[in-house]
Amino acid sequence: MLTYSLLEQILINLGYAVDFNLRYHAKLTAFIPVDGYESDIELEFREGYSSELGDREALLQLEWLMADGESCLVLDSNSLDDVDEVPHVFSTEKLILRKVFDQILQKIAKASESSVHTHQSQ
Repeated sequence: MLTYSLLEQILINLGYAVDFNLRYHAKLTAFIPVDGYESDIELEFREGYSSELGDREALLQLEWLMADGESCLVLDSNSLDDVDEVPHVFSTEKLILRKVFDQILQKIAKASESSVHTHQSQ
């Protein structure tokens, strides 16, 4: 399961600026600069949990404000397979956003796999 501390370490290793207040465990935020663009991609992560009051799914999401100051691209783990209804709008930026998201997901999978092997060998 993805945790704040694991994702924080992955993002730091990728060279991204992370803003996380461990005291409140509300959410982890990272800012990912993109060469040639004014605004950073903003990553938000909240851990999922189960309790007597209800369950909350984990959230891993990227948001990127476009140069027009109004449009925003959003990508989360639930929308990866969605069909793009306007593929001709911000097509280059969509590819960049997906590349960043895939890179993070790949590092998460690798770290999770490593964690499983470590626990099995103990």
